[in-house]
Amino acid sequence: MPEAAAVLQSSEAYVRRLLISRRLYGVKIGPVWAIYPEDLESFRRLRRPPGRPPNSAVRNRAEADMRVRINSERSSAGTRHALRKPVRNRRKPQADR
Repeated sequence: MPEAAAVLQSSEAYVRRLLISRRLYGVKIGPVWAIYPEDLESFRRLRRPPGRPPNSAVRNRAEADMRVRINSERSSAGTRHALRKPVRNRRKPQADR
């Protein structure tokens, strides 16, 4: 199991949880888990990398284009004054002591 954890760049406890939940296939022989290298490699290839996925450049560009279009439509319609103003962090009044 330490070898599988090294390949997946994770802890042995995580590999053990994968085996118990059957997300990773392995055979338990006594106190030791046996994992076929092919199964480990296929799991590694199909696994989503850890952490937050990076922002897509295509999505950011599409959002920017949409924001420009919305702002131009608002200015041409003259409805900008009807929109709610963004709430800023206001300090709460402190209670008298």
